Amino acid sequence: MLNRFLLIITIVLGTLSASSQVKIQFSRLIDENFTESNILSELKFTELQLEKPGMIAPDMELKYEDNNYFILDNRFTQCVYRFDEDGLLLNTICEKIAGDTINKMVLKNPVKFSVNPFLKQVEIYNFENSGVQRFSYDGAYQDKIKFSINPADFIRDRDGNYFIYTGWNNKDSQFRLLQTDKNGNVTDRKMRLVSKCTPTEGMSFYNSHKGICLWELLGNSTYMINNGNITEKYNFNFGTKSLLPNYHELEASDSYQLINHTGYYTIKKYLENDNFAYFFLNFTSSESKQMIHVVYDKKTNKTFKLLENSGIGAFDKAQALTENDELIFLVAPRKFRQVLSAENEAFSPIFGELAESINSLRNTVVLRIKLQSLAISDDDTQSEQKQEPID
Repeated sequence: MLNRFLLIITIVLGTLSASSQVKIQFSRLIDENFTESNILSELKFTELQLEKPGMIAPDMELKYEDNNYFILDNRFTQCVYRFDEDGLLLNTICEKIAGDTINKMVLKNPVKFSVNPFLKQVEIYNFENSGVQRFSYDGAYQDKIKFSINPADFIRDRDGNYFIYTGWNNKDSQFRLLQTDKNGNVTDRKMRLVSKCTPTEGMSFYNSHKGICLWELLGNSTYMINNGNITEKYNFNFGTKSLLPNYHELEASDSYQLINHTGYYTIKKYLENDNFAYFFLNFTSSESKQMIHVVYDKKTNKTFKLLENSGIGAFDKAQALTENDELIFLVAPRKFRQVLSAENEAFSPIFGELAESINSLRNTVVLRIKLQSLAISDDDTQSEQKQEPID
């Protein structure tokens, strides 16, 4: 069994480019709260101007490209709403229904979407027909292609190629990453993993100026894709909560029971720009849940692990990281009011203006929180140098 496991690891690593990776440890208790961290320097907020209350929920998927917010309503309409930075709704992008002359808001099977900033297109995938419909930013229908496999997530690079993430123990593919041409034809298969574990998939891509960010829900590494090459960038050491070496040898039911018994970390987001890398993680056990924002400062090589009040979950994951070092969140005013009134919840001064305005806000709010690099003291520097791996 051990030899088989080592063979699996060899195959997986054989598809990855060699690179110095940053290692982040979770061996120590996390005691700093997100809302009071000094690494947050500025805050701007914009209330979305909605046609009807509740049209945009804070847990909807947001993508930020070309100074526009694209938000997918995967609850009711399966449409993508495009807002400008002032919160004004510019247009609605919906799947074109056969036989109709206009786009209709129709409840269908859940969809996924991607924004292609290189061609200025919004692409909507529907599980019902495995088709990707492509639209211009203004909602004009362009064309349609089909994938040969249902993606857990998909994205397109600047050369027009698609990358499809399939997840762990996908019945249709042992390869977690497929590359296709612009028409959806598979041209390469990467990151092979033979596993019997409980099928695991989730959102896995983010389009940064440095390349395509890739993460896996139950994985402990994140990657960058450039020119079809995959480089491991960050590696998390979860200590005693890491998956066991034989995890992929376990049957689906056994692996599911194991992680729920021992507790497990999940990576929900990975964002990166020239100055910072951001990760949003959950720790889940039968007794508790933690929501953790992780910020890696490239200038100081220092990692900040910041807890969020998981009983409220007002911020949840950041959905984008701008080149101006701003994290973008979708937040419900109701939940932020709950955080303000919570006991033992301290706040950085940057939240002052939002706290004063929160009672007048009714619609979902876009928060832009700017990160800043903090100088390291001599003691911190010595501590950083002693740590292996880097924390």
